[in-house]
Amino acid sequence: MTGATDPYVLDGGLSHEIQAALHTIIDENRIALEADFAVVTYRPHSSATTVALASSTRDGEEFFRPNEPLIPSESPVGKHPLLAVDMQIRSLLRQRSLRLSSAIVVPWSDECGVGALIVGNSSLEPLTSGVSSARRSVEVVNAVHSGRTAGMSKIRSDLHAALKEVAEANACLSDAESRLAAILHSAKRLFNTEVSYLAMPQRDRSVFTFTQTLGIHTPAFRGLKVEEGHGLGGLARLLQRPVRSLDYSQDDQLKFAFIAETKGEGIVSAMAAPVMVDGEVNAVIYIGDRRLRAFSETDERILEEFTGFATLGLEQLKIDEYRGQVIKRDERERLAYAIHDSVVRRLVEIGYVVDESRRSVTSPEAQRHFAAIEKSIESAMDALRGQLSQAFVEEDSTGETDAYRVINKIMELRHVPGITRSHGENIEPRFSSMSVPAANALIRVGQEAVVNAERHSGCNHIHVQLDLDAQQATLSIRDNGRGMPLWQLENPASPLHFGVGGMQEAVYSVGGLLTFGRTSPFGLTVTAHVDRLRTGKKQ
Repeated sequence: MTGATDPYVLDGGLSHEIQAALHTIIDENRIALEADFAVVTYRPHSSATTVALASSTRDGEEFFRPNEPLIPSESPVGKHPLLAVDMQIRSLLRQRSLRLSSAIVVPWSDECGVGALIVGNSSLEPLTSGVSSARRSVEVVNAVHSGRTAGMSKIRSDLHAALKEVAEANACLSDAESRLAAILHSAKRLFNTEVSYLAMPQRDRSVFTFTQTLGIHTPAFRGLKVEEGHGLGGLARLLQRPVRSLDYSQDDQLKFAFIAETKGEGIVSAMAAPVMVDGEVNAVIYIGDRRLRAFSETDERILEEFTGFATLGLEQLKIDEYRGQVIKRDERERLAYAIHDSVVRRLVEIGYVVDESRRSVTSPEAQRHFAAIEKSIESAMDALRGQLSQAFVEEDSTGETDAYRVINKIMELRHVPGITRSHGENIEPRFSSMSVPAANALIRVGQEAVVNAERHSGCNHIHVQLDLDAQQATLSIRDNGRGMPLWQLENPASPLHFGVGGMQEAVYSVGGLLTFGRTSPFGLTVTAHVDRLRTGKKQ
């Protein structure tokens, strides 16, 4: 851990302890001078960037966020205050600036860096003289010291708790996949971010793809292939250290950045850290938010410490085994989707031809032949789908996965022209994980139901809905097609059950319930209820 002689110079936006310590002082100074605005800025000795520590306005708005990088047009020289006219303070994080017609700039400094207390008016009202500048400087230094001490304590406490959580998980988990998943969950909680994800190399070790994701919604983002030096993770691999991006789409340090996919996912601010095993980058851990967030140098240091300690127990052999499993799984899914899209489509086309022929032929013998062909087609389709669905299921069906993976896997099925899809989620962040078997069961039901609706219902829209609470996960697939008699769907022996047996098998394997209902005024709703963390049937 970082020693007392080398402190975390900021609270990293993690605890906001410095902001809290400055709150009263900065408000009192603004009010004493009857000013519109006040801000405390700071530049560590280790950096050329000035950041905001805290700000205060008449209306209570947080104009500049803690650790937000700034460029003030005036800076004090030495220890003497500066009276500034028409001063501008511009943010480097976003398109936001403040112009003060008059301002007092009071310098302060400590062993870690230099800064200023800036108090001013945006209106033409002159400032009222108030407390002496020497007293203001001392108050700021004392508050920053108090906040930094509290912030360092909280950072160390949070980091210790996260590493303890990872160590406890590693003691119970033997495979690299589960250990990396535990690290990913802990990193997300440590930084309180909306998303976290893990990238690993594929057959070509220069190309990394995302193998585990938490909070990621879009297939386009999940399918990215990242080369060394490309984007945030590629830069972290190249430099072999953590890298932060305050605004990904506007970040000049990133080369060949995936701007469209990142915007589509909604991620704005992010950090990436390489996972080093035996001197090689074997993975990259990312954390990010869908809002502007001023990740700081301290955040980079925390992520570096966390990643370094959390991955100490990982072995190269286990990493390689997991990478092989991921490659095999991806190739298996790719092949299964290709077979599904080609073979099943042709079987359906044959079925349509047979159905049209039956209408034009009245011979009883021909009708019996057509019926036999239809039954064989449905039997072949059901058998094929049953076999393919097993290819979608991971060989190691243990551990937990992100619930959004269920929606992603269903929605990334190839679209049928003329049929639109929508989806919705009602997922509390603290209940956003599922057991792998439960997630796989819902994926199988969702994929089967969507394919059935698109091929057989005559619908032009399908809605997929996933709801999670502390105990249960519920998946509903609703179409606006012509519907079907429920007795046919609930009877697997019916020639028109369209893979219901496979859906039932998947849901029953985790002790769940599969139901069918009519969608008003037309269409069908398929609903699967499973225990969110169930690993199999109750014995």
